[in-house]
Amino acid sequence: MTKPKIVLIIGILFFIFLIAWFTIGCPPLEKCPGAKPQTEDQPKVTLNFVGPFDTQRDWQEIFDKFNTYKKLEQNGFLDVTIKYKALSGDYQDKVKELQFDGEGPNIFMLFNPWLPEYKDGLLPAPKNTITLAQYRNTFAKVTVDDFTTPDGKIYSLPLYVDTLALFYNEDMLFQAGYTKPPENWDEFKDYVEKLRRFKKESTTSPVIRQLEIAGATFGGGWNVNSSQDIIILLAMQNNMNKNETRFLSFTNEESKDSIKYYTSFTNPTKRFYTWNENWMYSIDAFTQNKAAMMINYSRMIENVEEKTQGEINYKIAPAPQLDKNNKANYAEYWSPVVPSNSPCRTEEKVDCYSLAWEFLNFATEEENVKLYLDKTDRPAANLQLAQKQRDEYDGARSVFASQVLTAKSWEHPDTAKSDQVLVNMLDYLISEKLDTTLLSIDEIIESYGRKIKALQ
Repeated sequence: MTKPKIVLIIGILFFIFLIAWFTIGCPPLEKCPGAKPQTEDQPKVTLNFVGPFDTQRDWQEIFDKFNTYKKLEQNGFLDVTIKYKALSGDYQDKVKELQFDGEGPNIFMLFNPWLPEYKDGLLPAPKNTITLAQYRNTFAKVTVDDFTTPDGKIYSLPLYVDTLALFYNEDMLFQAGYTKPPENWDEFKDYVEKLRRFKKESTTSPVIRQLEIAGATFGGGWNVNSSQDIIILLAMQNNMNKNETRFLSFTNEESKDSIKYYTSFTNPTKRFYTWNENWMYSIDAFTQNKAAMMINYSRMIENVEEKTQGEINYKIAPAPQLDKNNKANYAEYWSPVVPSNSPCRTEEKVDCYSLAWEFLNFATEEENVKLYLDKTDRPAANLQLAQKQRDEYDGARSVFASQVLTAKSWEHPDTAKSDQVLVNMLDYLISEKLDTTLLSIDEIIESYGRKIKALQ
């Protein structure tokens, strides 16, 4: 047989092999290059997904990509529609109302301290989804603490982790002679003293001086956004040597010292006095050039941008630390979970619980979760992605991503009540009522600390 005939026969056989390979789905590859999903007679499935924030647009690319994936015969041959809805008002009540009425949801976002309260009504990840060892190697440590249990169950796959950081007005710092923000709490006091301004017509008496510009939105209760979280951050950093950060006690000396440090910024006799209970709301003060610094979350960036329209020159830096070699950053975030009593909307019998978990696993894969993170500009919960955001991005995103690795949480399931107790404590400590009580500051803090413990 001649060489040309041999080449021709090999070519024909290879062509036949390719046709057969494409026909059976290109094993062992996940799908054929350029293959189009089948659409005829595909069972249709709808999953409902709710949360307190976000929009359908934030998730749409992942939804579409998952649907394309599931339409392939080897991946289930399903036409999956996922509908996301942000619930306004009392989020917890709205979710429970939907569940009571049999309206789902199939997936909902859970606040990171709430797992102990909701765990009995949630389905953990199927064993073939992810192991606990894989989870620990993939996601930030704080999410392991928040969404796994000692018996190895996993209740959520997180997308992001938010933390408190320092917003600062760069022009104000320059005017005060600072080229960089404070890195620790001693520096923070010095910065506040130099950045703060009093009204010119005010008397020199320290007790009745009137603020014109606050050095920082720091020290107050009701009029400082996230004031309860700021004192948790301080208490965490002050309790690091005792390894008491997740189960904070507000009756020990370290926590009491943290609260007294925070409220001292409202004491007119202190050199770094910068805030009082009659001052404007913290976010308004910062966005109206009435405060030089503010501690808040990355989610507040959108609010600041909307209020300022680019008219103030602000930047974001890591939160000040008590010990640079032993950092702690306070985490607050929402993560998707699968309830055990959700309806399944489908034309044929489909396990919607397994499908919901399959979606969460798909959504948190690196190449997919980036679609969500880029839309929402949030710091990744995935350790590798967080490190990339830290190293490859400039500005705020890099800062918040760098804090994911040292993020910690405080277990307080009844957040609404515990937050209110903490804010009430701060308001009481900086009010005139303190002058009329027979209790010491320590005793007052201990009394509120006992109220917090009773909620846990």
